[in-house]
Amino acid sequence: MLFAASSSSSDDEEDSPEKGEEEEKRMHWEKKYQQQQRRRGFFFGTSSSPHHHHHSSSHIMRRAASVGDLLRKVDRNTAAIATAMSKKKKKKTTIITAESSTTTQNIAIAILSSLLFLSLLVNKQQNTHTKIREIDSKLHNTISALTTRAQWSEIEKKKDNNNNNNNNFRRRRRKRLEEADLLDEYGLPTFAAQCERGVKWPLISSSSSSSSEHLFTEESLCEAFLDELPKTLRVHAFPLNAKAQMKYNALRKLPTFNRGYDVEDYLVKWLSNGPFSKINHETLTAKTKIAYLVAVQPYLDRVSSFPFTNGRTSISSALKHAIQYAKKVNPSLWKQSKGRRVIVNAHDFGTELATGIFPDEDDKDDDDVYDDNNDKNYQSSSLINTTHFIVSNSECEVEEAPFDAKKDVAVVPSLSFFLPREAISRRLVDLSHFMRDEDEYVSFGLELPKYDADRHIRLMFRGTNRGPLREEVFQFLTKNGNPEDSIETTGVASPQEYMSLMEQSRYCLHVRGTRVMSPRLIELMLFGCVPVIVSDAYELPLAWFLDWSKFSIRVPESEYENIHSYIESANWRELHSNLGRVLSFFVYHKNSPIIGDAFYATSLALLKKIERQDADADAERNVVEQSDSY
Repeated sequence: MLFAASSSSSDDEEDSPEKGEEEEKRMHWEKKYQQQQRRRGFFFGTSSSPHHHHHSSSHIMRRAASVGDLLRKVDRNTAAIATAMSKKKKKKTTIITAESSTTTQNIAIAILSSLLFLSLLVNKQQNTHTKIREIDSKLHNTISALTTRAQWSEIEKKKDNNNNNNNNFRRRRRKRLEEADLLDEYGLPTFAAQCERGVKWPLISSSSSSSSEHLFTEESLCEAFLDELPKTLRVHAFPLNAKAQMKYNALRKLPTFNRGYDVEDYLVKWLSNGPFSKINHETLTAKTKIAYLVAVQPYLDRVSSFPFTNGRTSISSALKHAIQYAKKVNPSLWKQSKGRRVIVNAHDFGTELATGIFPDEDDKDDDDVYDDNNDKNYQSSSLINTTHFIVSNSECEVEEAPFDAKKDVAVVPSLSFFLPREAISRRLVDLSHFMRDEDEYVSFGLELPKYDADRHIRLMFRGTNRGPLREEVFQFLTKNGNPEDSIETTGVASPQEYMSLMEQSRYCLHVRGTRVMSPRLIELMLFGCVPVIVSDAYELPLAWFLDWSKFSIRVPESEYENIHSYIESANWRELHSNLGRVLSFFVYHKNSPIIGDAFYATSLALLKKIERQDADADAERNVVEQSDSY
């Protein structure tokens, strides 16, 4: 879900003296809506004065725009309290900071929910019953998502406090190991240490791949991450205009629930000014490959228009203006970037944002970059065809969001700095491929992992029933269920319940919903639950070098009635063991990316796409030259 409030209404009349038939209808529906809200428990008290209900949408927009400022004030107050308390007692500072952060989340929920409700009242189409029902649904879904996010934030803070208070010895030991580049901040082995110890990963082989383009051995993969990538890839981020920067800075302070959306901000940040940023590496060589990042953030652009306007329109409009600004600031560099431009869109729209945008500077003027009347399909968009997209919704064979595995990158769609550590502390990750013996577990401050003896649930799913495929799959599993399974589609599960279910399950379902991707896929993997993936035309993240058949089960959508037989014929222990080998590729790190993690894997994929593109261009050029010679 998206969590921000705004209104697109242009009604400037705050108080109207006319009380005709339309006014009576409006008051009738308004009163009825309030009664519904009270019954459902979602009513947020506002003034009973009719003048408050007649605020113009521009006034509400001013209030909505102030959310970021209010959150910044709360953050400053929180920091001031924490600083003052640190002078008295250090332990209390940690507790107050955690409580203040939770309070900030709760304040954000109240503010955003109230703004949504107020915006609903002043929408100029409020006398349309269908429109009210639509916005009413968005309101409830948004509040529910925000509440869930607050629950996760609260439990994460509590866990952090417990770790700080009870595990000082282990933290000191872990810190020494991190400094020795053996374990990362979660307790997962670092990539360099795995290379040194000769770890065997489940890599794609010639027998499991139709293409030999990215076939790695353990040695060549280590070389690619440790040597080739740091020396070769450089990223130049095109600047954004001041208005876009201010908008993004304000919207970043709003909470989100879907960790897949948080990935977008993380990737843009570290690509713009991280280990491969061009501004941090002025020296370039003949082997250097430069990627040119258009640093838009489609998720935040959609948030800015929610719930009253079309999010897709806002996304495309923001991209249009970013392109125009990049061409204006440095037209020669923009022209030079053709074919190496990069856009991150870790949202369920995939590449759909680029439909109808034509940034061909050779034959298009600035005003023609975006064709509002374009009725051509996605195949005619030069932006889609020539840009490398880093997306979560890597869905192939669909017109509205086409993913091209030859040039685009399927990103790891889950950003959590809590779940990886929690999975390690619960002894759910098999690290026997890295640890030499049981004594080494102890020296690392870790306990031996638990195995299938503690996993009494055979197949588990918690989520919604959205999408026709899910309806079919879960209807079948309900009628033909196994007593060891736990399948529910109510969408309701507390953080503790969700983590316990993943911990107790051997296999977990990942079924296509309205889109193919979900952070759930990565979260259940972290907890050692082998994913059963029912989703066709899905380019799985890191599938360009990892063999997913070695640590998951892929069930064709047409064969969902055979899910039970797929599970019965699988070797859970082997699949679970391989999960432990690959998890370090599927996590992001809070303070900064580390070699071999999800950010570095994404960057290496981008480098390989650019190298392939250059190779194809060279081959095409040679063909042309040979034909000319004849």
